[in-house]
Amino acid sequence: MLVRIARACHRRRWTTLLGWLLAALTLASVGGMAGTDFDSEYDLPDADSQRAYDVLERHFPEQAAGTGDIVLHADAGLDAPGVRQRARDVLAAARTADPVVAGVVAFDDATRGGLVSDDGTTATARIVFTVGRTEVPDEAAEEIERRLTGMSGGGLRVELSGTMFAPKPSTGLSEGVGLAAALVILLAAFGSLAMAGLPVLAALAGLLTAMGLVMLLSKAMNVPDFSMSVAVMIVLGVAVDYALFIAARYRRARRDGHDPEPAVALAAGTSGAAVLFAGTTVIVSLGGMFFMGVPFVYGLAVSCMVGVAATLGLALTLVPALLGIADRWLTPRGRLERRGAGARGAGSYAQVPASYELAPGPYEKLLRRRPLAVVVGATALLLVLCAPLAAMRLGSADAGNAPASDTTRRAHDLKQEAFGPGATAPLMVVADLRGASPGDTAGLVERLRRAPGVAHVSPPATSPDGRAQVLTVVPRTDAQDEATPRLVRDLRETALPEAAAGTPMRLHVGGVAATFQDLTDRMADRLAVFVLAVVVISALVLALMFRSPVVSVQAVVLTLLSLGVSYGLLVAVFQWGWAAGLLGTGATGPLESYMPMTLMALLFGLGMDYQVFVLARIREARLGGAQARDAVAEGLRDSRRVVLAAALIMAAVFAGFALSPDRIMKQFGLGLAGGVLVAAAAVLVVTPALLTYLGDRAWPGTSRLPGARPETAARTGEPTRT
Repeated sequence: MLVRIARACHRRRWTTLLGWLLAALTLASVGGMAGTDFDSEYDLPDADSQRAYDVLERHFPEQAAGTGDIVLHADAGLDAPGVRQRARDVLAAARTADPVVAGVVAFDDATRGGLVSDDGTTATARIVFTVGRTEVPDEAAEEIERRLTGMSGGGLRVELSGTMFAPKPSTGLSEGVGLAAALVILLAAFGSLAMAGLPVLAALAGLLTAMGLVMLLSKAMNVPDFSMSVAVMIVLGVAVDYALFIAARYRRARRDGHDPEPAVALAAGTSGAAVLFAGTTVIVSLGGMFFMGVPFVYGLAVSCMVGVAATLGLALTLVPALLGIADRWLTPRGRLERRGAGARGAGSYAQVPASYELAPGPYEKLLRRRPLAVVVGATALLLVLCAPLAAMRLGSADAGNAPASDTTRRAHDLKQEAFGPGATAPLMVVADLRGASPGDTAGLVERLRRAPGVAHVSPPATSPDGRAQVLTVVPRTDAQDEATPRLVRDLRETALPEAAAGTPMRLHVGGVAATFQDLTDRMADRLAVFVLAVVVISALVLALMFRSPVVSVQAVVLTLLSLGVSYGLLVAVFQWGWAAGLLGTGATGPLESYMPMTLMALLFGLGMDYQVFVLARIREARLGGAQARDAVAEGLRDSRRVVLAAALIMAAVFAGFALSPDRIMKQFGLGLAGGVLVAAAAVLVVTPALLTYLGDRAWPGTSRLPGARPETAARTGEPTRT
C-alpha cells in the first residue's frame, strides 16, 4: 500500500504539492477565522475540590465570575499624604479599564475580599469580571495590566495577580529557533541545500495543518490553553525527522543506482513503513492518556494525536512528491558510480560520496570485541542518570515560579511578605448544609483555627438562599510546601468529618492547592495502568513487526531508561535549581502533576522512532542474506548519520521551546530534548552492542522468512515484507 501511494504521489508530484499547500493554508485560515476556545479549567469528576466548586456554583452565583487582585504597596504606608488618593485613583481606573470589568472591591472592604496588612504598607483590592477567569480576553487583561501598573509612582507600587494576568504560552520565537537549528544541522550533516530544505518544507506544511486542526478542535471539546504549544512542538520535531528518514533512504537508493520512481518505492516500502509504525506508536502512546480519567488531558492528547496523524500523512504523500521535484539537487552529478545498470536501466547514476565506504572505526571494533561490556557499561550509566528520579515531587507551579519581571510574581512576593506564605494558597471550606442550620458551623470555625498548619480562618459567609456556607482557610505554608498538601489531607480525613458528625451537612475543601493535590492523587492512582497499557501494546506491536521478542523487549527497556533520564533532568533543573538561571525558570518547585504522564506518552513514541529506524535497517540487511553481526554493522553504518541528525534536530526544536516564558513549556521543552538525545544515543550504542552479542539468537527464524529482498519488492511494486 505504501509503495503504491508513494508511486502515485511521485507521478503526480505537482498536484500533490499544490493540494497539500492548499489544504494546509485553508485549515490555518479557517481555524484563524473561527478563533480559539481554549480552556484552563482543570475539572476533576468525583474529586472533593470539584464538589466544592459545584456547591459554590449552585449557591453562590457570584463565585462563577472571574476575579483578580490589585496589590498596592507603599513603604511609607498607604495612609501617607498623597498615597491614599493615588490608591483610590488606581481603583477608579480599574473600574473603567474595560467593559469586561464588572466592579472593584476596595481594599478596606474586608467582608468582600479586601485586605490590608497589619503595618498598613500593603493592601489587596479585588477586580470582579463579567465572565469567568478563563474567559477574560487576553487583550482586555493586557490593557488592564498596562493601565494599572503604569500608575505606579509617587511612593506607590501597583501589581496584579490572577491567571488572566499570567504570561501566556508563546511559541513564535521557539518555532523560528527550532527550524533554523534544523536547517543548520541538516546542512552540516548532508551538505545539500535540497536535503536540508525538503524536511523543513514538510515541517512548515505540518505546522500550518496542525495549528488549523487544533484551533478547530478547541471549538469541539475542552482543550487546555497550552495544547497548541505542545502540539506545534511535537509536529515540528516529528515532521522533520520523518521526512529526513524517507529522504535519506531515497538518496541511498539513488546512490545504489535505482531510477527515481523505484527509489521512491524502495524508500516508502522500508523507511516509510518504519515511519508509519513510529508515528502509530506515538499516537497509541498518546491514546494511553485516556486511561487517566482527567477530562482536560483528553484535549491535550487529541491535539497531539491529530497533529502527528497529519504529519504522517505528509510524510507518506508529500515527501515522495517533493523527492521527485528535487531529485536533480538531491543526487547531483559529482563523483558517480554506476551500479547494476543492466538491471535497473540505463542512465541511472547516483552520487557516491568519498566517505561512503568507511573502514571500521574504534566503536565498531569495540562492538565486535566487547559487545557485552558496552551493554553493561552504557546501561549502568543510564541508571546513574536516572537517580534524581527518586526525588521527584509533583504539584503545580504558581506565580512564585514566574520570572521576577512578571507582575504576577511581584504581586505574589508582596502578598507573602505582608500576609504570610499561605496568603497565596488559600483553601476554601465549603459547607453544603442540606437542611442544617447555618449556626451549626460555629464549632467548625474554632476547630479549624486550632488545626496544625492553619494561620487564619475567615468568618463563614452564607449563600443568599441560606443553603450553603463558605469560609477561607489560610495555611502557614505556601502552595508548593509539602506541608500544605498534608494540611488538605488532614482537613478532609479528620477535622471536617468530626465537625460534620451528627449533622446532615457535607463539607468539602477547594482552592488552587486542593485542586492540584486532587490532580496529583488522580495521576498517581492511574499512572501504573497507563504505563502498563503503553508498554504492553508497544512491545506487542514491535514483536509482530520484527518477529523477535528480544528486539521488542530491549527497545521498550531502553525507551523507559531514556524516559527516566528525562525525569531526572527535570528534577535537577526545576526542583534542585541546577542551571535554573540559564533557563530563567524562576524559583524552584515541584514538577507539574501531569508532566510524567504526558512526557511518557510523547517520549515513548518519539524514542521508538529511532529504535524502529535502526532495527528496520538491520532487519533489511538480515533479510538480504547478511550474517547477524554483519547485518548489525551494515544497519548501523547506514542509519547512524540519519539518526544522529534527526535526534539533534528534534532536540533543537524542543530546546527552543525552553525559551518560552511559560514554566510548563520550559518543562516540556527541556524534558523532551533531553529524552530524545538520550534515546538516540542508547539506540546507537546499546542496541547494536546487544544485537551483536546475541547474534542469531536475536532474530529467530529470520532466514526462513518468505518474501523477496526489499529492493526487489520495491522495483516490482510488490509490497515489502520488511
